[in-house]
Amino acid sequence: MTDFFETLGRMISKFWSFILVGLFLICTAVLYKIVGGNSYIAIHDNLDLFIPQFQMMRNDGTFFALEADTDFLNSISRNVLPSEFSLYTVLYMILPSFKAYIVGYYIKIIIAMIGSGLLAYDILTKEGLDTWVKRGVYYIHPVKRDYTNVVSLTVLISFTYGILNLFPAFGIPFASIPLIIYFLRKAYLEPSFWMFLLIFCYPFLSYFSYHGIFIMGYLVIAIIWIWIRKHKFPWQLALGLVLLAAGSVICEYRLFATMLFSNEVTIRSTMVEANLSVIEILKEIAASWASGMMHANDAHLYIVLPTCVIYFFYLNSKYIKDGNSIGIVHDYYNLCALGIAFNSVVYGLYNSGVIRTVFETIVPPLKGWQFNRTIFFNPFLWYASFFIVCYRIILDASQGGMETKKSFIIKISTYLLVLLAIVVVMFQPALPFGQTARYDDLFYTAYGQYYRHCHNGESNRDNLSYKEFYDTELFESLKSEIGYKEGEQCVAYLMYPAQLEYNDISTLDGYLGFYSQDYKNKWRQVIAPALDMQPTSAAYFDESGIRCILFSGNYESVPMYSGTLGGITEDDLYIDSKALYDLGCKYVFSRVKITNAEDVNLSLIASGQGEAYKVYVYELSEPDIVEENEEIK
Repeated sequence: MTDFFETLGRMISKFWSFILVGLFLICTAVLYKIVGGNSYIAIHDNLDLFIPQFQMMRNDGTFFALEADTDFLNSISRNVLPSEFSLYTVLYMILPSFKAYIVGYYIKIIIAMIGSGLLAYDILTKEGLDTWVKRGVYYIHPVKRDYTNVVSLTVLISFTYGILNLFPAFGIPFASIPLIIYFLRKAYLEPSFWMFLLIFCYPFLSYFSYHGIFIMGYLVIAIIWIWIRKHKFPWQLALGLVLLAAGSVICEYRLFATMLFSNEVTIRSTMVEANLSVIEILKEIAASWASGMMHANDAHLYIVLPTCVIYFFYLNSKYIKDGNSIGIVHDYYNLCALGIAFNSVVYGLYNSGVIRTVFETIVPPLKGWQFNRTIFFNPFLWYASFFIVCYRIILDASQGGMETKKSFIIKISTYLLVLLAIVVVMFQPALPFGQTARYDDLFYTAYGQYYRHCHNGESNRDNLSYKEFYDTELFESLKSEIGYKEGEQCVAYLMYPAQLEYNDISTLDGYLGFYSQDYKNKWRQVIAPALDMQPTSAAYFDESGIRCILFSGNYESVPMYSGTLGGITEDDLYIDSKALYDLGCKYVFSRVKITNAEDVNLSLIASGQGEAYKVYVYELSEPDIVEENEEIK
């Protein structure tokens, strides 16, 4: 029995990090299995955008269709939706939407851990991550190290990177960044057919507009830098660049066809971006450096940032003290810090009208393209920096000639710091400034269960769960009651068009960042009466247009994400009913009773109470055409 416990103890001490990760995966899987559709999944830019897009393709069987219409924005082409040659899309082909979403979360974690582990192993065993040491006139390069000493550290920090609550629909592209760096390093140092094949296939995991084009841009910089520094053209990286580009074109052929071969004028031509002052731009740079941005909120503010900043000054002051300028330039830690600063500066400069004008003049086809998405690479750089700091602390504790007790305390403290960083990621919404972590589905789902436990099984009416948001039973009942036929055009009022689209109801409205300017103009005619009453809504639609929806004339904003709708139960609808009818609208689905229905040619034909909210269905009749001379009389 003693031998058993000794063996068990050795196994735990060796694999404790894997055990912790395994326990997390098991516990969260059990939670999602128990809660199911009652999970609280982020709505903004998620349930109201990409999830219904995947569901529309699933409903209509158009994943691979070359020419097909969709169920939103007046049957816009399927080509504007995500490519079928993407891992995330494939999940929605083979699994129901909710399961696909959850499975995608776990795949993201696994990819992040595999990519980060391979990259860390490759760097540590080939050139090491030590600091550069100066001995007289000589420089001692980082030393190759035994990877087994930092396996636990690699597992924990790569796991932390994997569970970051970033833009969910692009969680896998975020997570796969270390993997493509590993592929490119291997191709450069040990070129092989299989490594080049993996580079070619990489776009299946990534997304061109958000990550791929920037990876290629960074790769071009690396090729030029290595060519100048080593006086030898790095053909391996150049070939990798070509293969990445070719893979991107194949995997996202719909996107490239739309960008390069369509002459249609889109809403990108009228989008108005911020034009901030110098002071405001500097504030934006500082804010993005300290906290990231909504879609790349990586919780580094609390533990990672202070750790990395303190170490930055310690490291470079030591280099300066030792007269080791070579070390400052070559240290991987400083390169990461430079990358973070560069991406933050680009993010801020995007808000300068002058900078954008210069960019769009040089590259006209990319007018309206958000080149500030370089900020999406900062989560990886922050946690890579954090890994380097923790690795060097553990290395010094192991080989710095310290007494055993002191070395043990330092190692334990370092691992506790990493574990604290994991806790911060998981519980960020409960922390100060953590309210911006809107994509922490695990936290909100767990809190939702706690809330129900404390309120006799009642859910929190201020938020909608996945099941409540889409409420398929309610919409199926309403469709049956009104005799809805597939393809009949509808609109949503004070609710997300996505809720209709998910339930196989065609909509004239919708949410998309790339559609015809002509249609935007037609839609503006429909909503002009409401926009005339709400200047803020008018400015939002005219300067953006990505949310092509019905606006309220009485309210500047309505919390459609909640079950209570902010207490609003009825409202007037301000529309040009003739313009809406001319677009082919037959039904209006509304979460409130429309008090002026007769005035806008609507008649109530059905209503239903769902799990969290009530929906009214109105039928739009053809407006009476009044002769001009009769109006005069």
